[in-house]
Amino acid sequence: MSAIKSYFKQEVKSSMLSLEHPKPADFYLSGWQTTRSVVPLLIWRALLFLTAFAIVLSSVIIYILNGKFAYWFIYLTHWGLLSILLTTGFATGISVRCYFYGPISTEFTLPWYLKTYWILFNTAVPIALLITIFYWSLLYNAGIEEELNHGLDVAVHGLNSLVMLLLLVSCAQPSRLLHIYQPVVFGTTYMLFSVIYHFAGGTDQKGNAYIYPVVNWSEPGTTILVVFVTGLLLVCLHLVTLALAAARDVTTKRLIRRPVAGTQEEGHPLRQHRTNA
Repeated sequence: MSAIKSYFKQEVKSSMLSLEHPKPADFYLSGWQTTRSVVPLLIWRALLFLTAFAIVLSSVIIYILNGKFAYWFIYLTHWGLLSILLTTGFATGISVRCYFYGPISTEFTLPWYLKTYWILFNTAVPIALLITIFYWSLLYNAGIEEELNHGLDVAVHGLNSLVMLLLLVSCAQPSRLLHIYQPVVFGTTYMLFSVIYHFAGGTDQKGNAYIYPVVNWSEPGTTILVVFVTGLLLVCLHLVTLALAAARDVTTKRLIRRPVAGTQEEGHPLRQHRTNA
């Protein structure tokens, strides 16, 4: 119990609203590795990025082939897919940057690209889980298919969460309680978009006057209730993300011998060089 009190006492400090962290290595080294090489995580992140890219590309191509590409951007699933693509892309880019140019300095503050990645990550994980739960609990049984292809529709609403969970388990950057505002802002932005889209006369790909039948602003009472419950679920999923990150950190600390803090300086690549015999 004391550990829980200590955790919340630390997490509710106003400084935890910021995007600062004293150990930038946590953004490009995995807690599961025993070396300070960025290569293992770089390869892993690149595979996740390629997976996300393949999912987005497949979805876009199917919409184009069916002449409905303009509708691709109205769905929360696709907003979530774009956030996953950006998150895995930034993660891979950070690893590539450290591979060629060495450790990241925090003499003054975390660089913008680490902060951007952190925001994307904090948003994409709970949003991906929300989309998966929303689809399988409400839309699947109703016969709603966003992808115009049954196989891809089922895959998209499972692989999205899998990619983000694999990224979460493999990384080491912290997840903070007060960063809940980031996925909430994302969700609120989509909700406002759905309202504007509806009252501007927008329809789904079948001509219905809504994007999702369970979020139909022609029936505001029911829709507001669904939005409220979805918001509570998003908060809970942020807490789930925190719990998973904490479990990851505890597990890696117990099982993995930490690498000795390196002496590499900014500009010295984090990769192995062969020496002449």
